[in-house]
Amino acid sequence: MYFVRLQISHLFEAFKIVEQIRGDSNLMRLVKQCDLKTQSSFRELESFLPKGAKRPWLQKMVGRLRNKLVFHYDESGKLIVRAVSDLAKGTAARPSSITRGSTAYLWHFKPADDIVDRIVVRQIWDVPSDKEVRAEVDRIADEIHEVFSCFVDFAGEFIWRYCE
Repeated sequence: MYFVRLQISHLFEAFKIVEQIRGDSNLMRLVKQCDLKTQSSFRELESFLPKGAKRPWLQKMVGRLRNKLVFHYDESGKLIVRAVSDLAKGTAARPSSITRGSTAYLWHFKPADDIVDRIVVRQIWDVPSDKEVRAEVDRIADEIHEVFSCFVDFAGEFIWRYCE
């Protein structure tokens, strides 16, 4: 899950590149030389830029994850305290484990994963406790994946054109 969160955070960073392309007339000429699907993907990505219609969603679902948990941590500690408190209040006992092996990659501290998952799901993505968690998280992950796919579609063709 760490690498998924890292990939999502890098997606947020990629919008700086999209913004630079949009602000450069030479690069925009290259975008217009790309196939129609790539141009469509670029237009979709523009909607996530600052002042774009979809920027608030990107900031909430992707930017907050990047800013509060992946690239930077909530230095106030409030997210962690809330997550631990929520887990402690849980009515159903949830088994957790801590494993230790002969090498570092065999070690696993599951309680930390539970805390991070709680922060992402309940505090960053604001999934209400009365909703089916897996369905809501899958829906959000699918939405983020669509943005990522759009970026990959655009970047692949654009880089090819740029290198020509």
